[in-house]
Amino acid sequence: MNADDSSLPIIPCGVALIRRQREFLICQRKETDTFGSLWEFPGGRRNPGESFEACVAREAMEELGVEVSVHDKFMELRRDFHGRTIWLNFFLCSHVAGEPRALDCANVLWVDIDELGQYQFLPSIDKVIEKLWHHTR
Repeated sequence: MNADDSSLPIIPCGVALIRRQREFLICQRKETDTFGSLWEFPGGRRNPGESFEACVAREAMEELGVEVSVHDKFMELRRDFHGRTIWLNFFLCSHVAGEPRALDCANVLWVDIDELGQYQFLPSIDKVIEKLWHHTR
């Protein structure tokens, strides 16, 4: 399918880049999920009428049991996958409250920015990590 095909349905998603000093909160997908066992930043599908910022805060609470403060939009990516376009909107966030727990994922970790490359992430997330690395310098 052509990457320029705008006829694909678009799935808008909000993604939280939760930072605590030099660390970012990442979660591991369940083995039974698509891309099972790979790592990602927490997030998910935006509900109809919901802002991306509200989506990011809700997903952080649902997946990890943490309250976050959502700050600036960091970047976005679009990936065509199984006949639809996944529209990922990444937001910088700070951890406000709650001890991270793997509520809707297999595992959750705080990882230093310099160690993120040691984890196998979902496709295209290397672009986000590279930009984060440059952003934190």
